[in-house]
Amino acid sequence: MHRSLLLFVGGALLLLSTQASAAWLLNRVSESTVPGEPVELELIVLNDTTEPIEGNVPPRIPAVLTTRDGAVDVELTVVDAKSAPEAQLWPGQFRKHRLRLLLPTGVHGTIALTVAPAVRLVMVTAPPTTVAAAPEARSAPAEVRVQEPDPVLRATDTTPPPALQTHEPMYFLVGRREGMTSARFQLSFKYRFFDERNPLRRIAPVDKLYFGYTQTSIWDLSEDSSPFRDTVYRPSLFYFDPDVWSSTDGSHTIGLSAGLEHASNGRGGDDSRSINIAFVEPSWRKFLSDSKWYVSVSPKLWAYLDKEDNPDIADYYGYGALSLKLGRVDGWLFGARWRKGTDTMGAVQLDASYPIRRPFFANAGGYVHFQYFNGYGESLIDYNNKRASQFRVGVSIVR
Repeated sequence: MHRSLLLFVGGALLLLSTQASAAWLLNRVSESTVPGEPVELELIVLNDTTEPIEGNVPPRIPAVLTTRDGAVDVELTVVDAKSAPEAQLWPGQFRKHRLRLLLPTGVHGTIALTVAPAVRLVMVTAPPTTVAAAPEARSAPAEVRVQEPDPVLRATDTTPPPALQTHEPMYFLVGRREGMTSARFQLSFKYRFFDERNPLRRIAPVDKLYFGYTQTSIWDLSEDSSPFRDTVYRPSLFYFDPDVWSSTDGSHTIGLSAGLEHASNGRGGDDSRSINIAFVEPSWRKFLSDSKWYVSVSPKLWAYLDKEDNPDIADYYGYGALSLKLGRVDGWLFGARWRKGTDTMGAVQLDASYPIRRPFFANAGGYVHFQYFNGYGESLIDYNNKRASQFRVGVSIVR
């Protein structure tokens, strides 16, 4: 029996502009798809201008189908290729066209159908499932039900990724400690250097090379003029693959990140703090049975390449950290990060967040955020100081 493929569209309709004078609406028609067989689509050409426009489309429309294994050129064939008697569309009018896409064999995972340079229709496919048919089953076939994964909950990191993406959590939190009010906020992004279709990808995974930047600030709101106690700047160059391996049913995923990172507070003299490290961070994620809850474990290990400004920092920061998460995309997310210094207990940070509005793009939205920190080095200026434990509450847009 051939492998069946369950295909889901990451949005029912995608509005895109194909020219300055027309808009296209693309909709999937096929209820199910099989590799090597056609997928039916419906294209609506809409005139949202004040002048007549051309309403017909060419009989063959070039497109690119991108998966995590690479990109392949495909063609959308217009089934009703015969031009309409009246080619023009008057303002406010629209015309429907039936398209057909021959899905290549062997595709699986997340698929992006690109029709124009800046237009992408995202589709998520379930892992292929092979069912062995017993001889007697041919006369009385039993119904086989395959549970369809939620495309949002199974793709907590959003795929396929654009060039500019979110990186670490971004938040703004406020709290009091020993009569003083302070805020902690963080901004973070990463940028992918190469596209999946870059020719260099044939010899090396260049599409997984990133530049990252994270900035974390501690703001003393109770002090005169409300100064910033410290700001840490962390640029990095790294390799990142969130799906090095995944189980057949998609419930287990192993990822990997490795590269170089610089961290400094941008100050001079006695207040200067900086380190350069090489790091590796594998990750493991598992969805719990058939529920929407998942658990992830991410140990990060590093080696110091330069720590001249603070030669004893390993006594407090150590050589690694362990991050744990338990939660669901549309509900609570609990996280813990622990690091152990060579001579001290290091530090622990606990986070909890809950969406306060519907998330968009699966991992960016509005969340109420609670954070607890205890130990050494909440910021680089205090890497060898242990202050009283700190609790803050605020909002985050990425968690």
